[in-house]
Amino acid sequence: MSQFFFPFSQDPRKLLFTTVPGLTGVGMVLVLFLMITASTYAIRVSNYDIFWYTHNLFFVFYMLLMLHVSGGLLKYQANLDTHPPGCINPNGTRYQNVHLPDHSLEHFHESFPGGLSKPDELTKNRSVKICMEEPRFQANFPQTWLWISGPLCLYCAERLYRCIRSNKPVTIISVISHPSDVMEIRMIKENFKARPGQYIILHCPSVSALENHPFTLTMCPTETKATFGVHLKIVGDWTERFRDLLLPPSNQDSEILPFIQSRKYPKLYIDGPFGSPFEESLNYEVSLCVAGGIGVTPFASILNTLLDDWKPYKLRRLYFIWVCRDIQSFRWFADLLCVLHNKFWQENRPDYVNIQLYLSQTDGIQKIIGEKYQALNSRLFIGRPRWKLLFDEIAKCNRGIFHLRHDNLVILAWGSPWTIDSFLFNDIHRTSDKHSRINFYSVLMKTWEFCCCCYCLCSILKPNSKTGEDHL
Repeated sequence: MSQFFFPFSQDPRKLLFTTVPGLTGVGMVLVLFLMITASTYAIRVSNYDIFWYTHNLFFVFYMLLMLHVSGGLLKYQANLDTHPPGCINPNGTRYQNVHLPDHSLEHFHESFPGGLSKPDELTKNRSVKICMEEPRFQANFPQTWLWISGPLCLYCAERLYRCIRSNKPVTIISVISHPSDVMEIRMIKENFKARPGQYIILHCPSVSALENHPFTLTMCPTETKATFGVHLKIVGDWTERFRDLLLPPSNQDSEILPFIQSRKYPKLYIDGPFGSPFEESLNYEVSLCVAGGIGVTPFASILNTLLDDWKPYKLRRLYFIWVCRDIQSFRWFADLLCVLHNKFWQENRPDYVNIQLYLSQTDGIQKIIGEKYQALNSRLFIGRPRWKLLFDEIAKCNRGIFHLRHDNLVILAWGSPWTIDSFLFNDIHRTSDKHSRINFYSVLMKTWEFCCCCYCLCSILKPNSKTGEDHL
């Protein structure tokens, strides 16, 4: 029966490697294989360039997808009126080796003569369909481009807009080398505006022509100063090459005091700013900010904003929790924390910012003890935060605020998933008593630094004293 419909068999290997649909299909599978392989954790950590460049092949994938249907491999029959499905061609010229169906053999007791085209016996029986001509097939009109061209044009327009917006390089004011392989860059750009919690994308052609990296702003421009900055953790080949261009080798390993380098810097372009959940921290009356290691960067911009002017915002109390393994890591923003602490003490608002620093290991704890950071020494603890006690303290100290509204607390956490996410969320689940309950909604995002951004909207519900039920 297969010979009746496909009299001329085709080699699948020939279709696969000699036709446009076959070649483009193989190309798309190869591109997807490279992208999936380069997305593995081992390759991303060992060589981020492979991950980045292979994912830029998505444009090649879409081009191959649009060409995939141009070969016309899928066809439809164009002459169904003269060659209906199941019709019989009595000529035998094309289907010489095909046996007629059983229901038509009763009309033909002898084989057809070579020149016979339509026997009278066959034409008189209306139940048998006669092929008037050979089947003609036409390729389907390609429709893939209708579904791809629109989103692809929007993407290209957005990329063009971003290129135009970021075509002017920034002016680097200073580069500061901090302990524990952290580098700070301060810069200015005309008409650049950003809000605390946002991030930008850095592009340095001297390091890589195609590679870009996002970094959270640790200092935002204000009405009085146009300077903004970022802190970079030296992890990976891109940040290492970038550091070598900005800092001389002799000053890359400053241990205690930051080193400010003034020299001629390479061209640096930025794109952004882009929004993040951390912008919401100033829109609630009580904010709990939890940072792990270099994950403190989004909260640094918030603290700098409060240092500049805190009165325009809705925020009335900020709990800042910072967990680090190395005591030297606290020096990244130790000066900022001390100045902020002294500012609110002078303004008679000592409870506005509650700073708690946690050191997960005790090696070198005595190094931070000193007259300069005396305000932080009393806020330094050993071990991890005890979340249940912390939440009980927040609920007790802010009971008046939570009784008025149930959505006045926001919890923001930024750090490695294995150090913050599991401990924080597990303790939130366990933190419940008869007076309060914490509900939260979380969104997890893996970032370029393999960190976890956990955005939790928490509501502490007051039980109804008459019915014993919770109300919003």
